Amino acid sequence: MNRILTTLGFAMIGYAAMAQQDPQFTQYMFNRMFENPGYTGSNKSLCATIIHRQQWTGFDGNPVTSGITLDYALGDKRQHGVGINIMIDDLGFESTRHYRANYAYHFGVMDGAGDIGIGVSIGAISKIIGPGSGTGNNTGWLSTQTWQNDPSIPPLLKKNAFDAGLGVFFSTEKMHFGIASGHLAANNVNGGQSSPIGNPPQPHKMVYALARHYYIIGGYDWDIAGDQEWVLRPSFLFKSDAAITQFDLNANILMKQRFWVGASYRLQDAIAPVLGYQQPFNTKYGQSKLRIGLSYDVTTSQLKNYNNGTYEAVVNYCHPLGKPNHVVGHEDVRNFF
Repeated sequence: MNRILTTLGFAMIGYAAMAQQDPQFTQYMFNRMFENPGYTGSNKSLCATIIHRQQWTGFDGNPVTSGITLDYALGDKRQHGVGINIMIDDLGFESTRHYRANYAYHFGVMDGAGDIGIGVSIGAISKIIGPGSGTGNNTGWLSTQTWQNDPSIPPLLKKNAFDAGLGVFFSTEKMHFGIASGHLAANNVNGGQSSPIGNPPQPHKMVYALARHYYIIGGYDWDIAGDQEWVLRPSFLFKSDAAITQFDLNANILMKQRFWVGASYRLQDAIAPVLGYQQPFNTKYGQSKLRIGLSYDVTTSQLKNYNNGTYEAVVNYCHPLGKPNHVVGHEDVRNFF
């Protein structure tokens, strides 16, 4: 019986992994660096973002995702973007952790009105499966007997693997568009461990196939009256692993450069109202901004009868860097006069 329940558990984990390898976000517009490394440094500022998502609340073992991104622009023209992002995605008995360092090179187009960033991310992905990982009441495998005494049931399995991504991001004052690919190596995360009991100990192996992911993102800011008082901001996110495709649409309106309200729609999954507030601060380098956003997903799929919706919160802060210092050198002190 233990073997049957364990087999079913791993089958469900395998299905969840195929359906949602990378975490999804309703407020994806605040998390562009995770999806596209070409975005790194696009703001020509020091920016930090914290995001947290509780998906399908009320469902034991529901997905819970937390992430943090940090990026900075360097160089005499702020043409070098560097950043890091860390994402922890828990689901049932499964935990996936993404660790990435990003670099993007930016150059101006359209006589300086536009910016193109070409970026790469390099890091690692960590996969953990077993009791004590993930979310929910998962301190032990579900079984009719004491699972620790059965050598056929695996202990906690974990393994790290190399991960890399590539992206291009184009932006102007009013619009943006990007295309990217993640998990370029599309390698397997293979790990193994022997059961602590049994004579001889029984080996267990985890095989997790990473799929290459593709992202297309775009958006436009429409200043309705031309005075920045009411700005309509439609955007979209397309993502696919060549087997499963997901499409998000969002439209929100920024009022008085302070409050925004709108809604997102994820095809065959959810409708989500969104709202937020931004507070500008004047600094000697320019204007910094603190943004706080909230969303609530109303499930429209067949899971709607089994959960209480999805909550998501994001905090973003960008601090301007000002103009880089230019150092002028001279070969001879007489050149000063």
